[in-house]
Amino acid sequence: MTTPIALPTTGGVKVDKPRMVDWGGALKPALGGPVQTILRLGTRHALDITLPVMRAEPDGRIWASRLRQAKLYGALLPFRQDGFAVGIPGAPVVNGAGQAGTTLVLRGFRGGYAVREGQAFSLITGGRRYLHFAAALAIADSSGALSLPLFPMLRVSPADGDTCEFAVPMLQGSITGNELAWTRLLSPMVDFGTITIEEDE
Repeated sequence: MTTPIALPTTGGVKVDKPRMVDWGGALKPALGGPVQTILRLGTRHALDITLPVMRAEPDGRIWASRLRQAKLYGALLPFRQDGFAVGIPGAPVVNGAGQAGTTLVLRGFRGGYAVREGQAFSLITGGRRYLHFAAALAIADSSGALSLPLFPMLRVSPADGDTCEFAVPMLQGSITGNELAWTRLLSPMVDFGTITIEEDE
């Protein structure tokens, strides 16, 4: 696996639009029976980011370089939680191998740390990040352990001790589409428009 390219923090993101890509769905019977909700492994997230028009030098040059590399090797960027105070979570890791489903047992939190409903975190396993969200409030005990209900369900079974990023959750994925293009304005400015990054797994 190639190392994903961290997108710059300079220049910023003007607007972003998170999306959940659901590989399940609702089965609606043709003759009016009950609707069945199908949960399939693989539901993940995507992020449409719109960059502000920026000066070509140096920000435009650096963004153009990173985006082209990320098109080849994958992109990595923080998942913003505007207005949310993460606090000091500690150093949470997976507590026990062989886990699956919609609950993840963790250890290494600061004692009493509260993971709030909807709070984002990224699970690093096998060298790849997987973005998840807390499905309900969970509070670590005095030893820093907790069982966290989450969504979407785990796409892979993590190893014991795998890192979970709560302080700065990250989205890792591919830039969608076959082409990466940007507009060079007559003044020394650059417009990258909107770029979509979607988790691969």
